Amino acid sequence: MKILHITVHLGGGIGSAYVGLGDCGHQQKIILLEEPIDLHSVNNVERAGFEILCCPNKESVVENLKTADVVLINWTHHPAIIKFLVDFPMIPVRCILWCHVSGNYYPCIPTDFIQKFSQVLFATPYSLHVPQIEKLDREYIDSHFHVVYGLNDLSRFWNHEIEKKCGEKEYFTIGYVGTLGFCKLNPRFVDYCAAVDIPNVRFLMVGTPTTKEHILSQAKQKGIADRFRFSGQISDVTEALQQMDAFGYLLNPQHFGATENSLLEAMAFGLPVIALRQCVERYIVRDGETGFLVDSPEEYGRVAKQLWRNTTLARQLGERAKLDTRERYNVKRNREQFVFACNQALLEAKKVISFHDVFRGDCADWFLKCVKEDRECFEENRAGDAGLIFHENTKGSPKHFYKYFPYDTRLALWAEQLK
Repeated sequence: MKILHITVHLGGGIGSAYVGLGDCGHQQKIILLEEPIDLHSVNNVERAGFEILCCPNKESVVENLKTADVVLINWTHHPAIIKFLVDFPMIPVRCILWCHVSGNYYPCIPTDFIQKFSQVLFATPYSLHVPQIEKLDREYIDSHFHVVYGLNDLSRFWNHEIEKKCGEKEYFTIGYVGTLGFCKLNPRFVDYCAAVDIPNVRFLMVGTPTTKEHILSQAKQKGIADRFRFSGQISDVTEALQQMDAFGYLLNPQHFGATENSLLEAMAFGLPVIALRQCVERYIVRDGETGFLVDSPEEYGRVAKQLWRNTTLARQLGERAKLDTRERYNVKRNREQFVFACNQALLEAKKVISFHDVFRGDCADWFLKCVKEDRECFEENRAGDAGLIFHENTKGSPKHFYKYFPYDTRLALWAEQLK
């Protein structure tokens, strides 16, 4: 079977997904719509068994679409992918959609869009329970939708033993790995940290420190600025995990995350985790068994103190988390599910697909297609009142779309309002 993947880039979660997917016994090729920035990730994906074509011309794209048995679209509502779909060649294909966002807030998952595809892959079972998906016919859901996690290979975390430190430790370290922007991180993150009443607590923040000054400013107001350490991006995350006693994963309730590799890696490493009782986290952490789910800063503080006092409980939670990730997030099983979905698509004849009836109007309308709760903010030209994710420079925000479609007057206005 010849499988052709279409994606904008191979950075972040999508790159990890392909490294985890690896060689599944079939010929796989990836078309990158843009020149890669993260060459390290591209090299890793190539080593995993993929042929990569960077920015091929239109004739090459059409030829590869024609010869592929299955075409797979990686989707995050990136403007480059939307443009590719709007201009999709009128040739017969079998098309699969792989959603790398959960669909709970923005970008929402339009049902008329996903029903264009022979099969749909979600990166979390949480997506199957968002309102617009649950309204679909149950038989259609069972026959067309599958969960294929955007998994990194967790084996190197399972095989890593947490070092036993002799004597009393200087700090009790609660760590976080991931995006530090507040479209992902909880806006009340510092409030949660301030609720942790442990005399020697330290918060280790791993990731590009885009909001470092903002976090430290808030922390200074609460008298806890000296508790924070920012490591920046690191090449081997296990070095940071080794320094942690617990993993605090406090995300924005409107975050778009799906597989959440950082959380899975911490669990696979054997750390006790504390996350919020929301979104995809509820489908990863088994409350009281493989970690704790909390609803407030006060509860977060109580649970953190419990782990600090009860090292036996902390160790047991970490061990159960490691076992749970082995059972539920197995790369081999994930690959098998992916191949099964491709084989299901093969049962259908190739057909011509047009996305013009989904992405109607101008480029601003293409952006609005996946906006639900905050739609009025844009229709009434008050973009500044929209949620935090819309204030980002990327993530499918108005500024992101305006970068690709600078001639669109509404995108220009919204981008200006969001500066």
